[in-house]
Amino acid sequence: MLTLPAFGLVRHRKVIPSRAPGRVATLIEDKEGITWGCAFRVTGSHALDYLQQRECTLGGYVTEYIKFYPRIATEQSGISGEAFPALVYIATPKNEHWIGEEPLLVTARQIVECRGPSGHNVEYLVRLAMFMRDELPGACDEHLFELEGLVRRFVAEANVQLELLLVGNVTPHRIRRDTHEEVRRHVTFEYTSRVPDTKLRCLHI
Repeated sequence: MLTLPAFGLVRHRKVIPSRAPGRVATLIEDKEGITWGCAFRVTGSHALDYLQQRECTLGGYVTEYIKFYPRIATEQSGISGEAFPALVYIATPKNEHWIGEEPLLVTARQIVECRGPSGHNVEYLVRLAMFMRDELPGACDEHLFELEGLVRRFVAEANVQLELLLVGNVTPHRIRRDTHEEVRRHVTFEYTSRVPDTKLRCLHI
């Protein structure tokens, strides 16, 4: 089974239940929108039960299957570039911690002040922005990068070194796709599902 973490081009946040609630990204339905992300192959009932407990029972997320379109077809994936179903965990307005839209300044200040068991909320945002820049240089999320800029500014104004907010101050390794990963293709929005069905017609000329 493949699962897709809820990150990418998103517009809504929800609150994480903790002493200092922070902000995390979730997926929202948008017929014209595109979300970039990374799919992980998860096997075994123990792993899936753990995710069910963490994301649904404790986090209040719901699950849905979506079509995931791999950007680069690989020989090792066995997928050959075709779309395949992926399981996603998403928050909805029915979630008690749902916030929805709010001013960026409010969101940025909340992120700077919040820390949870898994780390500082600033790290969550910075790592997300890093992923978008490193893995998807052609996909620009102005909302995300503007929020990141505000958070970095507030951290600097508080005379706090950003590196101190990152767990272990370790730069994560870039995602390794396969043996052909040196072939970096330009990001495009070529999705066959978005192309309307057409029929060829014979004309007598």
